[in-house]
Amino acid sequence: MAEFRLSAQNPAQPGDPAARKGAEAENFPVASRLIPAPYRPHVMAFYAFARLGDDIADDPHVEPDMKIAQLDALERALVSGIGNQPWLAPALTLKATQTATGVSGLHARQLLQAFRRDATGSHCKTWQDLVLYCRYSANPVGRFLLELHGEGINAAPASDALCTALQILNHIQDCRHDWVELGRCYLPTAWFKEAGGSVEHLVETEATPPVRAVIDRTLDNVDSLLRRAGALPRLIANPGLRMESAVIIEMAVALSKQLRRRDPLAGKVQLSAFSRLGAVLLGVLRGMSRRPPRLSPESGLAKAGSCGTSTFYWPLRLLGQRKRRAMFAIYGFCRAVDDIADGKENNEVKRGALTDWQRRIDAMYGMPSPGRHHGRLRDLASAVRRYNLPQAEFQAVIDGMMMDVDGPIRAPSLGMLAQYCRRVAGAVGLLSVRVFGKGDASADAFALALGEALQLTNILRDVEEDARDGRCYLPEEMLEDAGIDIYAVQSDPVSLLTDPALPQVCEALAARAEAAFHQANGLLKQPHRKLWPAAAMMVLYHRILLRLRQRGWSPDALSRRPRLGKWEKISVALSCALGRAPRL
Repeated sequence: MAEFRLSAQNPAQPGDPAARKGAEAENFPVASRLIPAPYRPHVMAFYAFARLGDDIADDPHVEPDMKIAQLDALERALVSGIGNQPWLAPALTLKATQTATGVSGLHARQLLQAFRRDATGSHCKTWQDLVLYCRYSANPVGRFLLELHGEGINAAPASDALCTALQILNHIQDCRHDWVELGRCYLPTAWFKEAGGSVEHLVETEATPPVRAVIDRTLDNVDSLLRRAGALPRLIANPGLRMESAVIIEMAVALSKQLRRRDPLAGKVQLSAFSRLGAVLLGVLRGMSRRPPRLSPESGLAKAGSCGTSTFYWPLRLLGQRKRRAMFAIYGFCRAVDDIADGKENNEVKRGALTDWQRRIDAMYGMPSPGRHHGRLRDLASAVRRYNLPQAEFQAVIDGMMMDVDGPIRAPSLGMLAQYCRRVAGAVGLLSVRVFGKGDASADAFALALGEALQLTNILRDVEEDARDGRCYLPEEMLEDAGIDIYAVQSDPVSLLTDPALPQVCEALAARAEAAFHQANGLLKQPHRKLWPAAAMMVLYHRILLRLRQRGWSPDALSRRPRLGKWEKISVALSCALGRAPRL
């Protein structure tokens, strides 16, 4: 990684927002010496940004509207990299970190969503409310660290459990202060009533029995989260981050025990120096002993469930090492941007995250040496250089995801649907055939035809799921031909699921997909040995289409997704790898 230094930050002027405490005052270590030295400045940049945003939201002397305005200014500086006010320096420094490392800006912007909620002084009524709040206020910290260190997505659930637990422990420590000074209660307010008390009891300097019951109930849930987080060290490849995570888990377990024995309303409950030292030693030992198995990048994706069960996995798994790494890097990029488009964040945050990926792709093509890239971009940059992959196709994939974000897509025209398929599937096909060893006009035509066939099959497989997510990719012309009210579908896609004319529409689109498969197969009649992975995907996906048509399109049938067995996938992949002509 290129050397990165924190820029000297101008002191905030009187009256400007400013962080009120440093990393040394936190419950848990921030960028300790366990973290590799090249990463520490980036961790501290993220911390400084988060600390400033949190302190803006918690300032009792500033009105909510002003807090929101300041948080908005912080986000604008982060996104643009421009800000002439000294107090915005942490946002500019974090922007430099994102540029230097390629780490997504989504994590920091998610934190800002939580800080905006804090600024308005809202409470958490239920445990689910609290967990949702932590999804934005805490989990992005762990996601940032994983991405910075190039760790796989399979570590994210355990990381989320740990970050949520740490956040809630902090809320228990500060429950009286938060209520008295800020008018907030993060502990589930419904639980106070269930325990026979009231949130107003938090003003006392000694916990009443109902308050104690709520604290203990919350700690029960925290302990459950920490048990789930216990798997995290075994999922982290970087030794320093692995040991740091193990240390933090031990400290969190010790703090949870302290909070059960002591009263957080009577005074701040913290770990003693001796307890912290014991947790550090035990965590380091456990971190050293819990080394993850040596996994290739593609194995990590398979373990995460992102690829191991995918129809694509075995055709790609049987490639030679260099091509396999390149294809899994492309797949990882597609998975990352697709997860953004399908996520639960608001559309502005999604657009920002996709724009971050666009900037990373631009930066990747601007740096010819893969060694200068970081984490997941390193393998992708190597693939770009080795196989001369066109930048425009990566941009096309992002543009396709942006169509989902700007939509949602509901009953598109056939032209719009074709454009969508070209972007999200055709572009991937054009990248793939170059990795496989073919980049001529006939290979491109095959890739585009196959991309359309695969995407239409996905659309037919996911009709019910998409409708419940507020989307409908079935084209308006086919809907109109079947006599279905387009405006009803566009206003409520779920209504389509019980329309008696839906099978007619699905069968019409299935016929279009069938034609695309046969077009792709016809373009593959010439020698196709280099394109055998794509041929295997074609055969496997065509079988899915056949099973969808056999299953039918009734409301009861839509929830039954046809699946291919593991050995079926392997046998097709081996057959195509051995040079046998694919048969549809």
